[in-house]
Amino acid sequence: MSGLNASSDYGVFLLINTLLIVLVVSVAVTDLKSKKIYNLQTYPAMICGLFIGLIFNGLNGMMMSAAGIFTGIAILFLFFLAGGIGAGDVKLLGAIGALKGPLFVIYTIFYTSLVGGAVALAVIIWSGTFRQTWLNVFYFLRHPISFMKYPHISQTDTDRKTLQYIPYGFVISVGSLWALFSLTYLPGWDFLIK
Repeated sequence: MSGLNASSDYGVFLLINTLLIVLVVSVAVTDLKSKKIYNLQTYPAMICGLFIGLIFNGLNGMMMSAAGIFTGIAILFLFFLAGGIGAGDVKLLGAIGALKGPLFVIYTIFYTSLVGGAVALAVIIWSGTFRQTWLNVFYFLRHPISFMKYPHISQTDTDRKTLQYIPYGFVISVGSLWALFSLTYLPGWDFLIK
């Protein structure tokens, strides 16, 4: 941060990390409780990220926050179009990017994928749909175009009744906290994605 002394750098670092923690904890709670991520959570975080970037680093800081928003939204937008996640999840990753920048979004999505895989496996095992899930994966690998065009073909009536909700806002929140912790307190752990 050019033009700032070390104590103000630390203050900005602390402010941004506090805003990030408040954002992701509130999203985790609302996603688990009501299966929603509210615009009232994501949009103010985006505005704060842009504003903090502008105030403390000028136009370059604001552009870095905007790049973080774009990176977060771009990464999840195709999954949203495919129906795999909701718009709130996309905006959440954009808000995280606004606060911490595009590189942090990459770290967050890496850790989110680890958490998401574990949560998905737990849901599959817990719901007893392990066999059907593997049949769906096999069908997808053999016929990816028809699977994407007609995903209902591989589903049985039982599958439709037992579709499991995965709280991806919660998963993104845990992934971002993991990224924050590992980058702040475990320097050197970033080798996982280098």
